[in-house]
Amino acid sequence: MAINVDTVYKTVLLILNQQQRGYMTPDEFNKVGAQVQLNMFENYASDLNQQYRVPQNDTEYANRVKNIDEKIDIFKKIGSANYNTSGSYFTLPYADNSPYFVENEANNGSNSYTVAGFTSNNNSNFDTKWRVTAGGTEVYNYTFTTSGTGTQFVFTNSPAGAMVFQAYSMDFYRIGTVIYNDTTEVQMIDRNEWYLIKKAPLVAPTTSQPVCLYEDQKIYIYPTSIVNSVQVSYIKKPSNPVWGYVSGALGQYNYYEPSSTQFELHPSEQTELILKILMYAGVIIEDPNLVQIAAQKVQGDDLNEKS
Repeated sequence: MAINVDTVYKTVLLILNQQQRGYMTPDEFNKVGAQVQLNMFENYASDLNQQYRVPQNDTEYANRVKNIDEKIDIFKKIGSANYNTSGSYFTLPYADNSPYFVENEANNGSNSYTVAGFTSNNNSNFDTKWRVTAGGTEVYNYTFTTSGTGTQFVFTNSPAGAMVFQAYSMDFYRIGTVIYNDTTEVQMIDRNEWYLIKKAPLVAPTTSQPVCLYEDQKIYIYPTSIVNSVQVSYIKKPSNPVWGYVSGALGQYNYYEPSSTQFELHPSEQTELILKILMYAGVIIEDPNLVQIAAQKVQGDDLNEKS
């Protein structure tokens, strides 16, 4: 379920050209589209919270809470958390179980390695999480910097054994529920409660009633005997839309689906999506009238939906 990026782009161009207001290049459209999609996506939580305070009807297709939740359903995911043995915490799930980039390096005996195959162009559409192993054992004591020429890894201690660098795509946006052993919900607590629990061994959590502390995208679980079988439900971040193209014989842009990424919003959002892109387009082409017209239309639709 998605909104076709080609349909949106051509509709935007049609409206701009029909009114002789200007033009948006594919690169401008992709950047504006990503910003608009993220803005609409972020508003879902506040919209849902607002509708819970408004009386709802039982009409099958007009229940606003159900309709907003349906839009969020697209982004709901669950994945396995990964245990960091060095820091004794769980990291967030990868978007995919398999790495999208792998590079093997012979051990050079130092604490510095350059992965030339991975540049800043490799991860333009998603966040990246690295998994580094030395001699088959995962290592964590490193920092890395990615540039246009490669990725530089610097380790606190020189690793031993053949090096393998694996890059996984990350799509995490907001945490939901932490689950242990498929059936047990891990109660999430704040840092103050975390300290109090550790001071009271008689009421300490057990594997049947565990607790966790979530900070800085790290999940600390108590009791510490839990080191596997942990899953996390979460809201994923929408992928940036891309209107891919190939150049025609006259230098024109021709839509190319294999290199494109569709909008991940619910199909019912297509009208608002186009209007908001037009609003940004008015800023790009310096047309205040276009900005005002699109903004008024968006505002009117929002008031109708939320009142």
